[in-house]
Amino acid sequence: MKSLAERFFTEAEARRVREAVAAAEAKTSGEIVVMVASSSHEYPEARAALALAAAALAGLLAAKALAPLFWWPGDPLWLFLCVGAAVLVALRWLLPHATLLWRPFIHPGRAQDEVEREAVLNFYGKRLHHTRQASGVLIFISVLERRAHILADTGVSAVFPPAAWEELTRELCAGIRAGRAAEATVAAVERLGAMLAESFPIQPDDENELADLVIVRPRKRNRVGEELVIR
Repeated sequence: MKSLAERFFTEAEARRVREAVAAAEAKTSGEIVVMVASSSHEYPEARAALALAAAALAGLLAAKALAPLFWWPGDPLWLFLCVGAAVLVALRWLLPHATLLWRPFIHPGRAQDEVEREAVLNFYGKRLHHTRQASGVLIFISVLERRAHILADTGVSAVFPPAAWEELTRELCAGIRAGRAAEATVAAVERLGAMLAESFPIQPDDENELADLVIVRPRKRNRVGEELVIR
């Protein structure tokens, strides 16, 4: 089964993103990489919160409604505990494959911190900082959180502070949440390319040093994922 990251763009949409990156880089010596990851963390506390809430609700319903129907003898507390435990066991296997159910339980601040951390981890883990002019810029998209983070190498950050990407990031995230991921990503690439072209014009010997689109495949927690590079 394909991961969230691999399903994020269709083949046609991925081609549009690559073409947008190529067009932007034709006007600048800066390097733009769009990276898509399924998630930035496993968020066990979000799964636990949903599981406990569901177990408590199921147990309560069983204790109040089912006990009289089945002539449950004694204290219905035992029925509450048994049903709740059964729901917890079932959800333990279900929730890893049902992200839509527990995503609302992720705290927004925690999600933002994890996306930014994962962006930094992949920026250096994928060696995106190894360009001649330190002009690499990463547009990192984390699908589960429906968030993005833009991270620039030292050469670019010396000209553009992190605040320069805030509006661009907000518009990209809004497009992703509205179901216009490809259009929003292309628009972000185009605007970023225009900004870079002013301070990092194309050079005669310029070459494409970094991949245009990288899909990060999930791997073990706290380790950089495997990558599917699409040029």
